[in-house]
Amino acid sequence: MSLAAIACAVYFWWPSDERVVKNRLRGLADTLSIPAQDSDVGRVTRFAQLRRYVADEVEIRSGTADPQSISREAVLAAIGSWTPPPGGLAIEFVDVQVTMAADAASAKVYLTAKISGHDARTGEPTVDAREARLRMVKRNGEWIVASVETTDTLERPPS
Repeated sequence: MSLAAIACAVYFWWPSDERVVKNRLRGLADTLSIPAQDSDVGRVTRFAQLRRYVADEVEIRSGTADPQSISREAVLAAIGSWTPPPGGLAIEFVDVQVTMAADAASAKVYLTAKISGHDARTGEPTVDAREARLRMVKRNGEWIVASVETTDTLERPPS
């Protein structure tokens, strides 16, 4: 085996914190996505898994509003009480850029959250995107979200 092949194998299979953070974000997006034929039990089970991705206290800032510190339970309650649109929705985190802190215990993440679904009135496909900055921290060996700041990315047509 050549040295180049060994180097490629090590790069792709050797665990790095950046790769682990990106995998955690894929898991979070999958957990937040709602299948078209979702059952109440499936939804409750999926949202209960969110506990693994969120810090005890999360700082949230949307647009120009002041940041708010919100408990994980309040975040989960808000998500759990939200009624999804008919036909479900898919969440993807794209253009993910991870910058590890020097101590490897936290990371800044820049990404675009892409949300695809269907308009409740017309049934037409919809896409929304928001740029976000996350701060993730490593707690008990797992990377979790400690803060989120979002901004609008795509222009929305007037309602």
